[in-house]
Amino acid sequence: MRIEQGSNKISVVSISSSQQDELEQLTHSFSTPNGYRWLSPGSYPSVIPGGLQDKLTAALLMWERTSSGCTVIVCNGLRVDQQANALDQEPFGVAVRASGASTSGIFAHHGTWQDRTIPITAEIRSILESTSLGKHFPLGEAPPNSSGALSDLSDTSHAGAFDAVVHEILRPGS
Repeated sequence: MRIEQGSNKISVVSISSSQQDELEQLTHSFSTPNGYRWLSPGSYPSVIPGGLQDKLTAALLMWERTSSGCTVIVCNGLRVDQQANALDQEPFGVAVRASGASTSGIFAHHGTWQDRTIPITAEIRSILESTSLGKHFPLGEAPPNSSGALSDLSDTSHAGAFDAVVHEILRPGS
């Protein structure tokens, strides 16, 4: 199901019981109340469809535990959009409560946060697709470490993606 919230296009996806278990296990692996870490290909949550996983150059996993005990997880996938000659973000988010993971999550498409899409030249696209540089492009957006506190991402497009998805997940009536 696709809905529009403001300028963000949101797809709601069903989460299977095995994917719920996986997300709950992932939440138990967090040693801090909030943070981020880069995910390597093959370690993306299975709720992200295989076709999209194949297109990702990198994915940044972010999480935050709310005061109510809910943990919000956002996996911000970076992919090269060949048609637009751009690097795009395709974040997925889900809430995991004490009672378990939600039965649905959301993808934010064509988001409106700053630097969600970065134009790239054909030469840069070739480099991004053939090396691990895609994880660090654009260089000003790359977190300082492979993991850390969510505050390390302040004023980056990753923080914009996180905020946009969390806003949708925690919106009253969601």
